[in-house]
Amino acid sequence: MQKLVLWITVFIAIQGCAAPPATPNVAEPTATIADTAVGGGRSGKTFFVLAEVDGRPVANSMGPSAIASSEQDPNLQSRESERKVVARRATLRLRGQITYPSPVQQIFLARRMHSVDGTIDVELKPNTSYRVTGILDSFRREIWLEEIGSGQVVGAKITAPADPAAAASSASGAMYTCCNLHYDGDWISDANYQTLPFIPAGSRIAINDYGRYRASVMIEGRPMRIGQDYGRVQESTEEYVTKLVLNEDPKVRIATFPANVQAAIRAGKVMPGMTREQVIMSLGPPRTDRTASIDLLQWTYWTTARDEFVVLWDTQHRVRAVDGATRVTRLVLYGETP
Repeated sequence: MQKLVLWITVFIAIQGCAAPPATPNVAEPTATIADTAVGGGRSGKTFFVLAEVDGRPVANSMGPSAIASSEQDPNLQSRESERKVVARRATLRLRGQITYPSPVQQIFLARRMHSVDGTIDVELKPNTSYRVTGILDSFRREIWLEEIGSGQVVGAKITAPADPAAAASSASGAMYTCCNLHYDGDWISDANYQTLPFIPAGSRIAINDYGRYRASVMIEGRPMRIGQDYGRVQESTEEYVTKLVLNEDPKVRIATFPANVQAAIRAGKVMPGMTREQVIMSLGPPRTDRTASIDLLQWTYWTTARDEFVVLWDTQHRVRAVDGATRVTRLVLYGETP
């Protein structure tokens, strides 16, 4: 009990040092910046928060969430925060952190407590809402500010440096991932569900060996498995994996695309006017059991096992539209609000 009290006391004390940004003058235009949080309960919660504005600490959602938790019911509760700041050029410190509700979990799950922290210089627009968000797991540690509504990333993404050992291991592979590959744990399926986190196109990949409907690979130093849950009849595992691996880094090619197309690919989304090459880089190749050939004018994808959408092509081989339930298409169309 004493350890719990000490842990919460320290946590609150740290938060207590923070204060809201200087209250904007009524005549000054403002913008709103919100924190986000993912997960919760006994498995902990991932926070993406605004930590400082121009070097001045600000209160964020991690403190209130810690207070809302207890030893008797060790479920980390969510208390998200947002605040108004002056709409002008500013330096923002963003922080991403996985937090667990009890001291025991903090000790024994320390290896899972991934974090990312850094500053960005941005131009905040008046009467505009932003959110701090990111990805934080054993593969990717990224945090960024995005405009609510458009989903446009504002400023630069902050990426935690790669582990030296992992970087050295992946450097031995001379090949690259063709596209954004969605994963669940260490498994990359040909289903490529679009709501899962993804490994970005152009990541270093080395193929170790093949097994039954799967290949063991090393991606940026992390052991992963790539395999077929659906397209086993239409193509061999070797044929499927070969589609995902390139000798040349696709990031060089992506850099030649229009800025909005580059942004869509980085976000893992699609937009009208994109080419087949661009859609594959962003969404991955479609499942062969439902899309027998990329020469077809309809490609079927899924956001989850139950929610599908269809990319429709015009005769010039450019995206004409995306068909599906509105709640599904909002997740994959660039510029739409999820």
